[in-house]
Amino acid sequence: MGTSKSYSASVKGQPQWGELSSEVTRNCTTAKIPTDNLRNITGKFVRVVGGSKRAGRGNSRIAGRSGIRNAKNIGRFLGSFSSNGGNLSEALKSIGLTDLKSKSAEDIINHLIEYCSGPASTIDDSAAKEATRRLLEELAAGTETAEDLETSLKSTLDSESLEEVIIKYFSYYVLEHLSIMFYEKLVESKGKTECSSLFKQINDFINSSLAEMNKTNSLDKIDWGGDDGDRVIKNIQEDVLKVFEDEN
Repeated sequence: MGTSKSYSASVKGQPQWGELSSEVTRNCTTAKIPTDNLRNITGKFVRVVGGSKRAGRGNSRIAGRSGIRNAKNIGRFLGSFSSNGGNLSEALKSIGLTDLKSKSAEDIINHLIEYCSGPASTIDDSAAKEATRRLLEELAAGTETAEDLETSLKSTLDSESLEEVIIKYFSYYVLEHLSIMFYEKLVESKGKTECSSLFKQINDFINSSLAEMNKTNSLDKIDWGGDDGDRVIKNIQEDVLKVFEDEN
């Protein structure tokens, strides 16, 4: 996984990096962080990665491209699961996993993480892969067998739209980028308890902000391997980043 030094090299000379770093460091505390401060952190993050439109469409050198790739693969799998009537075996066949007899839910999730992510060779890859892991492990929470996992996925997609699941993925993706940027450095300078408190509050702020986001993208009958899948995922990522964008 990358570190804040890697980010520093890629945004050298950009004043917004220093502004974001100062804001994050100032708020690394066990105290309750004011909402405006959390808004400043996420807003400055969007500025660092190039703005909602640039990063959202995959045109930033820092973040966005790996997020798009992984989200499309998550959509491809879950879309296949839904279109097959909630049949996990058929959905997995479409991505190359055919023998479920000896596979636990954990085995299947690990396969899906690799399918959606591939090797993590860049900081963006690492953030996207960890976000994918967090999402899929959340969807599989409490499951042990393939049958358990199938039931859990059905329950999730009965209560949440596929777009909501993809938005949740992007919430983790933003948080993972911030974590790679600052967590290691802050643990050393501020302490683990303070750092954990900061990132929990950032996570809660991201989730509460995205809960109010308008769900406007129809994901029914999407060709995830074609232009439609690419367009809709870029739309969602741009919309997510736009929620936090600092216009000042």
